[in-house]
Amino acid sequence: MPIARAQDSQPVGLPASHADTTSAEPSLTQLRDLGDVIASLLGRSHVQTEAEVKLKAGLSIVALPSVGYNPAYGVYAGIGASAGGWLGDPAVNKVSVFALNATYSASQQINVQFKSDAWFSLNRWNLKGDWRYLDTSQPTYGLGPIEVQPGSYPMEFRMWRLYQTVYRQVSGHWYIGAGYHLNIHEQIVDSRANQGEITPFTIYSGIGVTRTVASGLSANVLVDSRDNPIYARRGVYWNASIRSFTRAAGGDQDWQELESDLRVYPILPARSRNVLALWSRSWITFGHGPYLDLPAVGWDTYGRSGRGYVQGRLRSPSQIYNEAEYRVPLRRDELLGGVLFLNAMAGTLPSGNFGGFDPGVGLGLRVKFVKRTRTNLTIDYGWGNAGSNGLYLGTQEAF
Repeated sequence: MPIARAQDSQPVGLPASHADTTSAEPSLTQLRDLGDVIASLLGRSHVQTEAEVKLKAGLSIVALPSVGYNPAYGVYAGIGASAGGWLGDPAVNKVSVFALNATYSASQQINVQFKSDAWFSLNRWNLKGDWRYLDTSQPTYGLGPIEVQPGSYPMEFRMWRLYQTVYRQVSGHWYIGAGYHLNIHEQIVDSRANQGEITPFTIYSGIGVTRTVASGLSANVLVDSRDNPIYARRGVYWNASIRSFTRAAGGDQDWQELESDLRVYPILPARSRNVLALWSRSWITFGHGPYLDLPAVGWDTYGRSGRGYVQGRLRSPSQIYNEAEYRVPLRRDELLGGVLFLNAMAGTLPSGNFGGFDPGVGLGLRVKFVKRTRTNLTIDYGWGNAGSNGLYLGTQEAF
């Protein structure tokens, strides 16, 4: 498990020119991670070298086998590789993050995903990517809040996704960008429809649909003043995108999608290490987009919305989602931490009106994995409406 290490008096992940001298902000010398624990158990002490006196450009790369559980797929096993660090001088460049995961589940589902958030050329350029291949089976529950859902409808499909957006700095933390977005769902099997039932999928899509394609371009605005995208202690993140999917670009039909993703990270109480992370996400469609491309819980970029619900449990033509998470170190060296979270989402009914909110609540444990980039192992358990619940494991915060 190769983990790059460094020592510095500046806050972890924050360019020196923007460092806050608040006494509560820890330095690397005050922190411990799993690498330190393993070294201690082996009776080894880490010897600092001159190269480790301050943060250096480069990525901390970790490749590990993964075994876990997700409510959407059940027990799974696979391999994951992640990288975090600076593609340039850490004094002026933002932290870049890359993650590649491939898993196979006990329910015979294949999941391969690559996510990227890369900063180049003194933060003048940012590239965000979301590439996926899924061979999966999971139920759908109709459109709207839980109170109007008709029940569980098993479905199978293969999905190919290619989302890539390029941003250019226009002023300070403000960026504009353009992107391409492709979703292909194929070999769609609606099990209950094949048995002659009328299902939410056939009501929305028609009978006999086994493949859908959405392809289009986007215009984007990005504001990102976070000190660290992996574990932010301050700053604001806002990403707004208008996407136009068209037949001309290779899609099945013309429709549009508007997304707004806002996150803020106030310290509470002041001069502590505790963070109240707030997330507000709006996902609205215009026209008649493919059923499996409609806004759905757990289908955001990192699949972290709606803890307490299985992926796809809540799906609507438009959806509003809000979450608050309180993050608290449980040790002075931040080897362990804890979180409490509360979320709520509301989706539109087929009539176009918003239904009631479906809440979720839960708690989690954090274990410092790579202190250099503030990467944690995350273990969360959440509860939602109608007996919904689930265990969630990861190596990055929900937001």
